[in-house]
Amino acid sequence: MQRICKITGKSFDVSDWELALLNKFLYAIPTPTLSIEERHRRRLSYRNERKIYKDICALTGKPMVSVYSPDKPFKVYSQEAWWSDQWDSKSYGRDFDFNRPFFEQFRELQLAVPHIGLINVNGENSEFCNVTTGNKNCYLVFGGDYSQDSLYSVFSMKGVDNVDCYWCTSCELMYDCVDCHSSYSLRYSRGSVSCRNSAFLYECRNCEDCFGCVGLINKKHHIFNKPYSPEEYQRIVSQYDLLSWKSVQYLKSEFEKFRLQFPHRYARMVNAENCTGDFVTNAKNCQNCFGIDGPAEDCKDIFFGGWGIHDVLSCDHAGYKAELYYEMVGSIEGSRCAFCTFSWSSQDTYYCDMVVHSSNLFGCCNMKRAQYCILNKQYSKEEYETLVPRIVEHMKKTGEWGEFFPIQNSKFAYNETVAQDYYPLTKEEALAQGYQWLNEEKHDLANAPFIPDALSAVTDSILDSALVCEKTGRPYRIILQELAFYRKMGVPIPHYAPETRNEMRIALRNPIQTWERNCVRCGKSIHTSYAPEQPEIVYCEECYLGVVY
Repeated sequence: MQRICKITGKSFDVSDWELALLNKFLYAIPTPTLSIEERHRRRLSYRNERKIYKDICALTGKPMVSVYSPDKPFKVYSQEAWWSDQWDSKSYGRDFDFNRPFFEQFRELQLAVPHIGLINVNGENSEFCNVTTGNKNCYLVFGGDYSQDSLYSVFSMKGVDNVDCYWCTSCELMYDCVDCHSSYSLRYSRGSVSCRNSAFLYECRNCEDCFGCVGLINKKHHIFNKPYSPEEYQRIVSQYDLLSWKSVQYLKSEFEKFRLQFPHRYARMVNAENCTGDFVTNAKNCQNCFGIDGPAEDCKDIFFGGWGIHDVLSCDHAGYKAELYYEMVGSIEGSRCAFCTFSWSSQDTYYCDMVVHSSNLFGCCNMKRAQYCILNKQYSKEEYETLVPRIVEHMKKTGEWGEFFPIQNSKFAYNETVAQDYYPLTKEEALAQGYQWLNEEKHDLANAPFIPDALSAVTDSILDSALVCEKTGRPYRIILQELAFYRKMGVPIPHYAPETRNEMRIALRNPIQTWERNCVRCGKSIHTSYAPEQPEIVYCEECYLGVVY
């Protein structure tokens, strides 16, 4: 079935499988009215990962860290207060008004009920982290679990001593790396696995003591893909001034030119049967999916998910024993849920925000261990099952049923959210569409304090300096743990703010979208996340393996 996106006017396909899945829900869901790109944008606008603020808990009056800026109109509790029994979310319950749109009523509930300041579970000395579990001695780590002594990283899991990393797993002593796994002591590397003591690697595997290399397998002592003796390798590498910020930026640009000379695999797929997308592992029948760590089966249009997920459509940051999900954000371990943000260990939840260990909820916000509630009001099973179908029919008349929450109702400014990472807008574009926008604090570069180019010129006094990002004007500081890491790794002090560095790393990854192209070598049709205008040489799987191995 072909549909026309009501925002872009472009046509998109809805498969028979999608129609069948939408009909499996207790309350049948109509076909989507937005293209998957616009559905992703709308959901991601509800996920603030990295913008955090100092605040005061509205329940205890104690200082806390929160994802809600002080100007937001919400009541916010610290994690300890939110999880406590000192308040009852049902006390904010209210009757459903059939004379008003649902989204309007839900927004009023959100303005009344307390919200959790951060999602930072079992963290030790890791106060300034969000959407994380089990971290120790971490600072500004977002979405990364079970890490230790790590800083300024996003979705980096089970790592130790990692700084400025994005989507790195089971790694140690890493700096400024993206999509690397099971590696040790890497700098400025991307997409590399089981590598050690190297810098400027791209898509390498099981390499050691390599510098500026692309697509190598089981190699040692290579520089820009040429072999050297161990002595020659050390002599040449020592000539690169890796302690200089300017020198490193130059090497990055030169390595980027070198990388483009080599063929690129059309997609990063491992043990993936009948799958399309990118970065998919241990999956079957997963179409247009990105960042899937299986087991995963029978999924479509997913951005970041897995770990026992099946029958899931149009979701992001969802998984871990999840089934029959549709239009869900940041949700895990549940079934038969649709149009929710952060529904954890819950079943049969619709249009809910932050509900945990619950079931049979409709339009509820910030509830724990609840069931048969509508707009946070308690009902009997019989009352609930009678009222919800009436609300669904009402939402069909208002045009709300089957639509995720509108971006205009997001609790965050557009540029505070992951939507800005993957679907960036200017301030003018966002405001023209009725989205919120956060005016960041930015300083005049003309009056910015001096940042030494060479690490050797940096003294401990830099810990007292209020630095200014040379790219965006954002203020930032260097902390003691960070400075010790730079000296240990032999890397220069960054001249960009942490959030600027995050944005630059995310921009290195391909879009969460595929295009139909042809393999440059054999002409075979492929679906790839390399857009047609991107300069990479793209090979199909067979041609790529024939060149690399």
